[in-house]
Amino acid sequence: MLDRPSLATAYFRQADLVTAYATAMARFRLQLAGRAGENNLAVPLEPLLLRAEFRARTWRSADGSLLQGFAGKGGFRLTIGNCLARICAASECSDAGWPVYACSDGGKRKMSVTDFVTANFGGVSYRRLSASPSQE
Repeated sequence: MLDRPSLATAYFRQADLVTAYATAMARFRLQLAGRAGENNLAVPLEPLLLRAEFRARTWRSADGSLLQGFAGKGGFRLTIGNCLARICAASECSDAGWPVYACSDGGKRKMSVTDFVTANFGGVSYRRLSASPSQE
């Protein structure tokens, strides 16, 4: 059983994380409400499932990690690991003077963009979700 006071203390200064989690769980409940059975409830993040404005600002690495840009804010949410396959961790990263970003996990990461499709963030290569398979 969850110890609610400890849970509240653990997430006291992480309102964005709690809000994002609660919003995602509510969305999943609505999506699954009409489904019969329990097979195939977990699905990977696919570009067609995201609104166009999010696809344009989201990149995925080979291991499933995500880099999501914030519109008009110059920062990113970095989700390390594939949240559907194993535990993952999210950090907010803000511009610390191009090309360096300071992240809420305490790390600093360097950004480089080689073309419309590919970005390198902290030494990891990411592919833009809105790019067609033929774009390289």
